[in-house]
Amino acid sequence: MSDNYDSGFDLVLSDDERKELTYYYYGTCLPAHLDDKEDDLWYGIQVGDRMFDLNVWLDDTTKEITCIVYECDWINDDWQTNCRHSWII
Repeated sequence: MSDNYDSGFDLVLSDDERKELTYYYYGTCLPAHLDDKEDDLWYGIQVGDRMFDLNVWLDDTTKEITCIVYECDWINDDWQTNCRHSWII
């Protein structure tokens, strides 16, 4: 794992990364999720030298669309989602 902080904390992001991830969610992920009508979709975006996965789904309890951002780690020549830390858009 590439992070150096304990699990349970929010994903550490710069203001620019938060802005880019938010734009990507509202401009790409949310419209695709509304068109696709799938229960649980994943989207990936690289911001600078960091890779992120966004998980978008409709919460059955609240009936709200939820998006959680995870950072990916480069492991064995592939990006893998690191679910230890997250940020909710």
